Amino acid sequence: MNTKTLVEMLPKLQRLIAEGSLEIKVGGNFITISRDEVIADISSPEEIIKLAKALRKGMESDVTKTIKTIPDVMKLIGEVGEELSEERKTLIIKYRGRDVVIMGFKANPGILGMNNVEIKDKLELMKLLSALL
Repeated sequence: MNTKTLVEMLPKLQRLIAEGSLEIKVGGNFITISRDEVIADISSPEEIIKLAKALRKGMESDVTKTIKTIPDVMKLIGEVGEELSEERKTLIIKYRGRDVVIMGFKANPGILGMNNVEIKDKLELMKLLSALL
């Protein structure tokens, strides 16, 4: 499964939601999915890493092969932002309750040259990426 497939699956899942939202809890981490928006609040990166390792055993992904450094992650964020914007969807990533990155339709791009990506808190983003890599 590749990144493009994952991003394409998100709008399909969201189309199933007529009203309200779906909340998924993994340890101290929450993912809330509504019709036009996904909010991922990561409080325990360690639990996300455990989940990713468990999933990785069942399938080999080009994401796990290509993401090794922060520039790799930033490139992926840009690609995901573009795909989400085309679908008029938004992904908000929070770290311990604070907005870190907004990708897709509702993003207000800054000076980094990444369309459809708004980095709200650079320091928290680096902390999150360091914890996940």
